[in-house]
Amino acid sequence: MTLNLFLIFLVCLFFGALLGWFSYRLYRAGIRYAAELEAEELLREAKDRLELQELEEKEYLQEIEAELWTKDEPGMMKTEERIEELQELSDEKKQKSDNLYSVERQKTLTFETEIQKGELEVAKCEKEQTTLKAAIVDLNKKYIEKLSGRIGVETDSVQKDLVQEILREADERAKKYIDFQEEEAKEHSEDRAKYYIDIAMARFARPYCGERGIASAYFETAEQRQVLCDPEGKNLKTIEEITGCDIIVEPDSELVGVAGFDPVRRELTRRLIERILKEKRTVTSEFIKDKAEHIKRELFALIKRDGDAIAKELGLHGLHPEIRQMMGSLRYRYSFTQNQYFHCAEVGWLCGLLAQEMGVVDPRKARRAGMLHDLGKSMDHELDGGHAMIGANFIEARNEAPDIVHAVRAHHFDEVPSTNLAFLVITADAISGARPGARRSTMETYTQKITELDGIARSFNGVTDCYVLNGGRELRVMVNGKKIDDLEAMKIGREMAARIEAECSYPGQIKVVVVRETLVVETTRAHN
Repeated sequence: MTLNLFLIFLVCLFFGALLGWFSYRLYRAGIRYAAELEAEELLREAKDRLELQELEEKEYLQEIEAELWTKDEPGMMKTEERIEELQELSDEKKQKSDNLYSVERQKTLTFETEIQKGELEVAKCEKEQTTLKAAIVDLNKKYIEKLSGRIGVETDSVQKDLVQEILREADERAKKYIDFQEEEAKEHSEDRAKYYIDIAMARFARPYCGERGIASAYFETAEQRQVLCDPEGKNLKTIEEITGCDIIVEPDSELVGVAGFDPVRRELTRRLIERILKEKRTVTSEFIKDKAEHIKRELFALIKRDGDAIAKELGLHGLHPEIRQMMGSLRYRYSFTQNQYFHCAEVGWLCGLLAQEMGVVDPRKARRAGMLHDLGKSMDHELDGGHAMIGANFIEARNEAPDIVHAVRAHHFDEVPSTNLAFLVITADAISGARPGARRSTMETYTQKITELDGIARSFNGVTDCYVLNGGRELRVMVNGKKIDDLEAMKIGREMAARIEAECSYPGQIKVVVVRETLVVETTRAHN
C-alpha cells in the first residue's frame, strides 16, 4: 500500500513538473511575442517620423529655392538678355566676315588669274629674249670673225691679250688697295689697339691683391725648435720622406725654409710644419704621418674648391674635372712673385672683355682660352718642355676645342699664332703681366736681365754707352755720331730689338732708344 502511494506521488510530481515546464515556455513565448509587437510599433513610429522629417526638409528646400530664385531672377534675366544680344552681335559680325571673305576670295581668284596670264607673258618674253640672245651671240661671232679677218689677227690671241690686260689692271688696283689699307692700318692700328685696351681695362673691376708666396715657417719659441730638431733627427727625416721636400733649418735663424720643385708639396710641407710646431703633445713619427694625411685631405679639398670657384667665376661650363683640379693647384704657383691662379683668372676676364669690345671672337671662348693659357705651369716641374706646350697637350687630351688648344700653345710663340683668339690671349697675358705691381723680379733675375741687355747693346760697333731704364723696360743706347749716320742708327735699333727678342726672356715689351748726337763747334776771332 505504501509502495503504491509512493508511485502515485512520483507520477504526480512528474506530471506537475512537466506542466510547469510547459507553462514556463508558454510564458516566455508570450513575452517574446509582446516584445516583437512593441518593436514593430517602434519601427513604424520611426519610419513615420523619418518620412515627416523628409517632407519638412523638402518643403524647406523648396522655400529656399523659391527665395533664391526670387532674388536672382532679375539678374539672370538680364544675363540671358545680354547673352542674346551678344549672340546677335556675333552672328552679325560673322555674317560681315563671311561677306568680306567672299569679296576677298573673289579678288584673290581674280589676281591669281591675272598672275597666271602674266606668267604666260613672262615665259613668252623669256623665250623671245633667249632667241634674241642667241641671235646676238651669233652676230658677235660673225662680227669678231669679220673684224679679225680684216685685221689679220686670230680671235684666241686677242682674247688672251684682253684677259692678260684685265688681270694686270686688276693686280695693279689690288696692290694699290692693299698698300692703302696697310698704310692706314699702320697709321691707326696703334690708336685702335690702345682704344680697345683702354676700354677693357676700364671695364675690368676685379679686385687685385699683390699676394706673395711664402713657403717657409718660423720658430716662435725655443721649444718649437726642439720639437722639429730632435736629437735623433727622426721628425725632420719623417717630414722630408712624407712630403718629398727638403727642409732647411739654420742654427742662427728662426726661419724654416722649404725647398722643392712641386708647389703643392711645398705648401703641404709648410702647413705640416706649422701644425706640428703648434702642438702641445709629444710629437712622434706616427703622429706626423697621421697629421700629414689629414692636412693632405684638407689641401686637396681646397684645391678642388679653388678650381671649381675659378670656373664658376668666369662662367665656364663643361670643364674636365682634371682641368679644374690643375687650375686649383695653381693657387700655390708663382711666377715673378705673381700668383698664377689669380693671373689666369685675370687673363680670362681681360681676354673676354677684349673679345666683346672687338667683336671678333666669342667672349665665352676667349675667357676659356685666357684662363687655361698657363695651366701647364701646374705640371712643368714634372714634364719636359715649356709650360705652353705642356698645358696645350694636357687640355687637348681632355677634349678641349682645337682653337683653344692652339691659343694656349701659341701664347708664347711656341707655335705660330694664326687665329684672332690666339692674339687676344697673347695681348691679355701681356697686360696682366706687364701692368705696374703685378710682377716683381728677384735680385738675381733682375741682375741677369740687366747684364744681358747691357751685353747685347755693347756688342754693336759704334756704341759708346748704354743705360737700362724703367726697371729693365727701356734700353737707351748712345752711339758715336762721327762713325754712325742716321740710317745706320735706325739699323742698329732694329737689329738690337731683334736680338733681344731672340735671346732674352721678359714680360711685356722693351723699348730700344738709339741716341746719336751731332755736335757743331765754331770758334770766333778775337777782337784787338
